[in-house]
Amino acid sequence: MDQANSSQPYQPHTRFLSCKTDCILSCGERINGRTHPLQVDTEGAVSVLRNAATYAQAGWYFSVADFFVAPNDGSFLAFAFENPAENNKLLYLDKVAAGLFVNQVTGTRIGNEEALQLTIAETSRFELIRETFTPQNNRVGSPNTSTMIVRRLGAISFEGDLFMAIYPTGHLNQEFEGQIILPPGKLLLVVLETLADNLNNALLAATVTWWERPLIEKKKKTGTTEQNSVEDLVPEKGKH
Repeated sequence: MDQANSSQPYQPHTRFLSCKTDCILSCGERINGRTHPLQVDTEGAVSVLRNAATYAQAGWYFSVADFFVAPNDGSFLAFAFENPAENNKLLYLDKVAAGLFVNQVTGTRIGNEEALQLTIAETSRFELIRETFTPQNNRVGSPNTSTMIVRRLGAISFEGDLFMAIYPTGHLNQEFEGQIILPPGKLLLVVLETLADNLNNALLAATVTWWERPLIEKKKKTGTTEQNSVEDLVPEKGKH
């Protein structure tokens, strides 16, 4: 072996995403009609863009943010998501981020004033609508708009908890990575609740992010209607 070359770092060639060889859930093909270059490290390991980053490139990654002051504005912040029954897209919940700043308490601090509870739940109806949001597209300048209706509620009722957790430190960055899905005709709640009853002045700020993808369309073939398969989503060799 040539000793002069043995100390040189391995420099692999950049390759491109292909649904023929990469995970179709991560590779990003057919989202915006292009393949995306992958980063390859010095050991030859290939990294794949997260779904959120890929859908942000395509202009279908959205967010809403809001805040409230406890106890003046109540003890919880509830984001309500409605996917209209006639819509042809699904919502994939990606992340909930929040932070609680406690400024004053009534009496003596007991040490758990910062605790927050996050609940993701199903519901059949919305109660006491306080505000309707305009979701922001995380690709700045994209003309795409969200197909979801997002509101803030002043009263809530749960039917089925999909996720629940307590964060004692008062801040959270909970990743769901698209594993909670809202289909057309369904309602979803994202609720952040303060747990202490001695808050005299506290500020809670929160952001919810998600991406939207169309339902698989049906196509007609030789007089019959059949649903696209995964193979149908894979472009032919040489076509991107």
